[in-house]
Amino acid sequence: MFRFSMKRTVIAAAALLALTACGGQTTAIQPTPIPPIRVDERVVAEARVVPARSAALAMNSSGVVADVLVSEGDTVQAQQVLLVLDTRRQEAIVAQAAADKARAEATLARLKAGPTEEEIIAAEAQVQRAEAQLQQVRGNVTDRDILAAEARLQQARARLAELERASNRPEVVQAGARLEEARATLESEKTRLSAAKTDARLRMEQAVEALTRAQSAWVVAKNEWDSVQADGQHPTLGYGLNEAEKRKFYDAFIQAETALRSAESSLEQARVAYDAARQAEAAGVSAAGQRVVEALAAYERIVRSTNNDELAAARAEVADAQARLERLRGEERAGAIAVAEATLAEARANLARLKAGPSAAQIAEAEADVRRATAALQAAQTQLDELTLRAPFGGLIAAVNIKPGEYVTPGAPLITLGDPGAWQIETTDLTELSIVKVQPDAPVTITFDALPGVEMQGRVTRIRELGENRQGDITYRVIITPTQHDTRLRWNMTASVAIGQP
Repeated sequence: MFRFSMKRTVIAAAALLALTACGGQTTAIQPTPIPPIRVDERVVAEARVVPARSAALAMNSSGVVADVLVSEGDTVQAQQVLLVLDTRRQEAIVAQAAADKARAEATLARLKAGPTEEEIIAAEAQVQRAEAQLQQVRGNVTDRDILAAEARLQQARARLAELERASNRPEVVQAGARLEEARATLESEKTRLSAAKTDARLRMEQAVEALTRAQSAWVVAKNEWDSVQADGQHPTLGYGLNEAEKRKFYDAFIQAETALRSAESSLEQARVAYDAARQAEAAGVSAAGQRVVEALAAYERIVRSTNNDELAAARAEVADAQARLERLRGEERAGAIAVAEATLAEARANLARLKAGPSAAQIAEAEADVRRATAALQAAQTQLDELTLRAPFGGLIAAVNIKPGEYVTPGAPLITLGDPGAWQIETTDLTELSIVKVQPDAPVTITFDALPGVEMQGRVTRIRELGENRQGDITYRVIITPTQHDTRLRWNMTASVAIGQP
């Protein structure tokens, strides 16, 4: 690692003089004084020429190379595009994120602006239409119509009973009893099943109210947790939170979300129960009605032999009166009224909501949506920018290790860039025995194998503190800055450095 020292020359000269003095001559020879020899204490090492600034450029993202815009030997400017990956998919993601942000901003603006006059007029008209529809449904059948139908049925049944008393056979009496029992069962089933359906509908309405409360609580908890995540401060009091306090807001959000899911599940169960009750009512009433039909048929078979035209007419009159009464106060009319009432309630609620304007929770949720969409757009744009490799500084392209169509993995060196405007000399040839003689700012004489006769001066500008194991020796990296510049220097040219005063 060192060039030989002049000390060996001094020792050899001294030995030669001693041998001459011990020869066969007896005559004393006066020695000629030898001037002192100056020993060169400089540290000599092999080195190489490297740019003062260089970089092995890589991508942060993976993908297929769409275009390589530079070649080895090209000179580039800072921020010049060197390489581009396929950006089509990421551009679509950015466009979608931009659309989501625009939609969120439009929603927020619409909430803050409040309802327009046209929207309120339309909502008022909807209430008026719903009121008119309910009035029309109710007005189709009045209480007087129902009372008249009931009176007609009673008269028809009394007339039929008077005619049937003419035949008092036991089997006729028994058949009549079974018919009345079937009719009573039909009425009982109607009452029971209708009550069950009404109860199921009430439970469904309660589930809707519970879900509305759970949704409001979830929005409040979510907005508070988003605010805590964003700036780490109390959402209303504004002081900084520790981790335990932040955890409370997170737990509150989780509890609200669990309650929301439970309310949604309860509503779904209530809807299923209501549908089941409606189906059970229809099936039960149909079955009970079929039993009435069967009992009536059996009764008519028994008394057919004794019935005359007048009895048949009386039965027909009873059946017609019964059917008319059922139509007037049947479930179909009750359902139509219920639907009309629900439509009116919904229209009134919508009008009240428009007049009241958006709530603070709704605006907070819309603002959170805008922030979320903005962050998503920024993230997507950052990922798109990372698909383009730019020069961090101006310089010379020394190596290009990629081609269009090849796949890039993050961190893999693709292009080597150096600044040829300023060279430095780098050596890793100094062992631990010689590095102790090298000090920062020490003078250095530099020669080059490719430039015979050229000698430059320089200074030690950096000594790496960490040694490296090279074939059993611990060596240290030293950087030397020349005080001169030669345009003939090239990257990785070999050089020799002598560090220290000669």
